[in-house]
Amino acid sequence: MIANMDEERDEGLDPNAAAVVQVMRERLLEPRPPAVRAESLRRLRARVAVARTGAEPRSKRGLFLALGAVGAAGVVAAVALAPRARLHDTAASPSPLTYTINGHAPSASGYVLPAPATARRTLAFSDGTRIEMEAEARGRVVELSRQGGRIALEDGRAHVDVVHRAGAKWLFEAGPFLIEVRGTAFSLAWNGRDARFELQMERGVVSVTGPVSGGAIVLRDDQRLAIDLHDRVAGPRAAASAPVTADPAPSPGLAEGPVPAALGHADRAAPEPWGARLQWSARLKEGRADLIVDDARRIGIAKVLERSSSEDLAALASAARYQHQESLARRALLAERRRFPSTVRANDAAFLLGRLEDESKGGTDAALRWYDRYLAEAPEGAYASEALGRKMMTLRRIGQQAEASEIAADYLRRFPTGAYAHAARPLLRAR
Repeated sequence: MIANMDEERDEGLDPNAAAVVQVMRERLLEPRPPAVRAESLRRLRARVAVARTGAEPRSKRGLFLALGAVGAAGVVAAVALAPRARLHDTAASPSPLTYTINGHAPSASGYVLPAPATARRTLAFSDGTRIEMEAEARGRVVELSRQGGRIALEDGRAHVDVVHRAGAKWLFEAGPFLIEVRGTAFSLAWNGRDARFELQMERGVVSVTGPVSGGAIVLRDDQRLAIDLHDRVAGPRAAASAPVTADPAPSPGLAEGPVPAALGHADRAAPEPWGARLQWSARLKEGRADLIVDDARRIGIAKVLERSSSEDLAALASAARYQHQESLARRALLAERRRFPSTVRANDAAFLLGRLEDESKGGTDAALRWYDRYLAEAPEGAYASEALGRKMMTLRRIGQQAEASEIAADYLRRFPTGAYAHAARPLLRAR
């Protein structure tokens, strides 16, 4: 009799109610004595039937009120044992996602330092998403929300596997390119020195925006996109702001030590012999930012700033940022611009200086000037989207709504699906 009751069809129940009854039967009642199991099933069916004939006959509320009489613990267990695919359709967690790097807590800055040449760094997120940063790749977790996050790949290659779930939203930056995904797997690479972007799809769908013609590019299973920006012939674009004729001065109290005197052209072209032996770029790729800063202090900061190569100055600035030594990073970036003007690294230094000022106390005005400088020098540069977006957010933060709205309009025109588009649209609606 009990076996017949366990196996009989749950006639008269809608599919959702029948599914819950089945889960309760198979997972919760199995360990109980047969008589208790039979009685529990009888009561469950009776209460579900009553709920269906009440004021809310087919609502989920009525169903769960009926199940509540069976016991709160039983309902919790039934949900925990429901099929995984059904769980992906539930509302997102109210808290932002969390993550670890190789099983350890990440740094507060979100920077992901390069792994040694024979290792990788694995970012494991609480929703199941995983990012494998290959050897020597570096990046940053810019922000996280309960739906997903924004990740910047500053250099190198990474493999991305985003878990598909309702409402998921992930943005990946690689140089001037922005990749929007919801649930997919792909490999991504950005080489800043060669200005080369690559994306190899495995499954799912992504959209790519950036300095390419025709707007967003949609990629699907097994498709590949490779773009070499050095092969592009970019037309002139008007500067995004008023011309800047001189580099902004650092914010009061932020400079460290005297600013070295300018060198002649011959000095710029002939760094000290030890400069070629520093190999700081290689150490940065190995994740040894601490050794770079130690080297610089051992040699002497003033001497390093005056005699290092452009590549080593850039490596020192990055290492100092990773070590939270903002004053040293600022001095290295200023030296880059003074000694190697009109180069890509000098242009990038303008943006990085703006970001340093933006994140410092009392550096708002200097940050805006640096962003203007970068956008004037490199309107199509790798950081153009972020510089314009950060300028917009800074103006909004200090209450200059009209100016922020103007920047928002320019941002949406140039980067309609960019990382700051979600913040730009409300500013336009408020005009």
